[in-house]
Amino acid sequence: MAEEDGASNNELLLAACKNDQDDIVADILKEPDSFNINHTDGIGNTALHYAAKFGSLNCLDLLVEHDDIDVNIKNRLEEDTPLHLAVAYKDDPDVALAVVESLLDCEADPRIQNKNRLTPLQLVDSTNKELRDLLQRVIAGYQVDRRDIANDDDDDDDDDGPSDEE
Repeated sequence: MAEEDGASNNELLLAACKNDQDDIVADILKEPDSFNINHTDGIGNTALHYAAKFGSLNCLDLLVEHDDIDVNIKNRLEEDTPLHLAVAYKDDPDVALAVVESLLDCEADPRIQNKNRLTPLQLVDSTNKELRDLLQRVIAGYQVDRRDIANDDDDDDDDDGPSDEE
């Protein structure tokens, strides 16, 4: 009955991430069976979408620690991932960069296109060279094939070094 009288933990999680209230997020995450980390609102945004959109770095850092979080989930409105929203954050370029780095560290895919067929890189402000360069480096990393990397572990013919038996 109490849940009907107030917001659910899913709704509280969304609101807390919109308002950078990491203490509320931390409290909710302590009760693993009381929320869905990938819960979406009416337009398909998750708590991670809101943390990225509003530059709530502390909330984002707490969310990405959750094993079941989907960092590449698309919302329903524009089919944006949290990374799409993070690159569009304009209030503080340093915060935007930190949010993007955190998402990329959790394997957010910068190649995903939204409804308008735009990748996060295409949404970066042209004056934000640091963010643009970061995304370009990560995308380039996806384009490297394993066969392009030299294998220096093949030391079968090399008798100069110590053997495993020594």
